Amino acid sequence: MKTRGKRAASIAAAATALATGLVLAGPVSSASAAPDVYFITYTYTDGSARMEVFNNGSFAGYGAWAADPGDFGSSTGDTLIAYDALADGYGIEATLNDGRIATTRGHNSPYTARTTGNLDEGATRTMKVCLVKGTFSDCRSIGVHA
Repeated sequence: MKTRGKRAASIAAAATALATGLVLAGPVSSASAAPDVYFITYTYTDGSARMEVFNNGSFAGYGAWAADPGDFGSSTGDTLIAYDALADGYGIEATLNDGRIATTRGHNSPYTARTTGNLDEGATRTMKVCLVKGTFSDCRSIGVHA
């Protein structure tokens, strides 16, 4: 009987230690997990483009190239736009391969950043749109025209 009692106590102690270890380890925080990001791209005959960004199924914002005045609410043409719509801690960054950048990093949403500058008519550039936070970025690229 003594052996049985010691064995039961030993099993109970092991089970408690195991359960405590599992509780202490716990699940991985969803805040540290990479988001599920996808993009939807729209292109227009005048060379403009808009790339919408979705973070975990929610519309997060967009990056856009406005080739002509009036495109995407731009008062000028040749405008790079980044718009952050979602208060999720991430930003939207749009870049052109000529070095231009429009970013919402460091701003509370909703926020729009615009960068303008004339391009030669017919010039082709690559626009990259990213969901960004710290060192994390998930990006897609598309060709645009002036």
